[in-house]
Amino acid sequence: MLIIVAVAVVGSLSLSGQAQQPGFRTTWEYKVISTYGPSENSPPPNVPELDRAGSEGWELINIHVGSFSKSLTPVSNHVRTDYYFKRAK
Repeated sequence: MLIIVAVAVVGSLSLSGQAQQPGFRTTWEYKVISTYGPSENSPPPNVPELDRAGSEGWELINIHVGSFSKSLTPVSNHVRTDYYFKRAK
């Protein structure tokens, strides 16, 4: 009997260790930190800001690198890196 109870308790826990409730759905909030650099090979990451986001519970879920222009004429030698984060509300 004790084994059946233990299996039932373990089965009711989610992977994060929180008990699941009927109808409970995790809601997320999102954050984007952008950095700008002179080339795709050397965009300067804002390491202190990225570290701060991690210490606040933000989880990095994606990185997007793309060209941008500082003026109205397209220039491909400038790079913007977007760091996408999420955390449970």
